[in-house]
Amino acid sequence: MLKAAGIFLIFLAGTGIGFSKSMEFTRREQELRIFLQIAAYLKGAVRCGNSSLPEAFLETAGKMEGTYRDFLMCVSASMKDAQGRPFGSIFRDCAEKILTETALSAEEKETVFSFGGRLGYLDREMQIRQIEVFETELSEALENLKKELPEKKKLCRSMGILGGILLGVLLW
Repeated sequence: MLKAAGIFLIFLAGTGIGFSKSMEFTRREQELRIFLQIAAYLKGAVRCGNSSLPEAFLETAGKMEGTYRDFLMCVSASMKDAQGRPFGSIFRDCAEKILTETALSAEEKETVFSFGGRLGYLDREMQIRQIEVFETELSEALENLKKELPEKKKLCRSMGILGGILLGVLLW
């Protein structure tokens, strides 16, 4: 009886791991959408609001919540206290400090982290163009993820269930 309960718990653990990995893909998709939303808010603040970058980040922070709000506020505050530091390093430092628990892939993280290095121009039109390039890159990453998302999620769930069954059979 105790052995059967242990095998059942191992099966549940394997299934849970598979579903957890599947949920990570969903979280990754949501985070890409949030960064697209941030880019759209920044573009609006720079283009229509004629805001400087610190003001644009602060305005965008007011529209976001949680970790993303903290990140945007950190960037805005650090820009005001920049003391000659380039915007790219300010942006990357805040991103590495606050956005540590993202589900983004390494390539997607690098796209987000390098965005600050390209955005630090004084010319408003160039800033808008760089935000548009960032939006395009994120949109492409999101489309690629959408194509493979159902297959990968199903694979993760199936492998978790099969792993749990395999361990259960081996311990039987």
